[in-house]
Amino acid sequence: MKKVMTIWTIALAVVLAIALNATAYAKNHQVKLLTSDDNGQNMIMSPGYLKIALGDSVTFIPADPSHNVESISIPEKAAKFVSPMGQKYSHTFNVNGVYLYKCTPHFVLGMWGVIQVGDAENIEQVNKDWSTLSTGVAMNKARVSAYLSQVK
Repeated sequence: MKKVMTIWTIALAVVLAIALNATAYAKNHQVKLLTSDDNGQNMIMSPGYLKIALGDSVTFIPADPSHNVESISIPEKAAKFVSPMGQKYSHTFNVNGVYLYKCTPHFVLGMWGVIQVGDAENIEQVNKDWSTLSTGVAMNKARVSAYLSQVK
């Protein structure tokens, strides 16, 4: 009985060590929601395309009170997200795939971003969604298409 308890204790310790190790290596990334950037681009996420690891988080930092983020096309089992207007917001990404998101008031101006978490399992659906959504975008459509082309 003592030997069985020892094996279970060791197994539990290994599982806890792996879980704590994964948490210790999770990173926090930042995306700035800018009215304009140093290159003269308007209504832009910086960076517009971001590849992160499973379990990483992203902090979205609005340049002014008129910006937010809202998930639009995400992996099937992922949680949707939407931030309050003008407030810093963090989201942890726990499902692999591609996330297409926008600034709600500026989506028509092409203020969109793409986050890839691990494998791009849902890229076909995201591209299909973008094809439909892009009809409502008046400016900077090529920017979003360029972000999506970086997904591997």
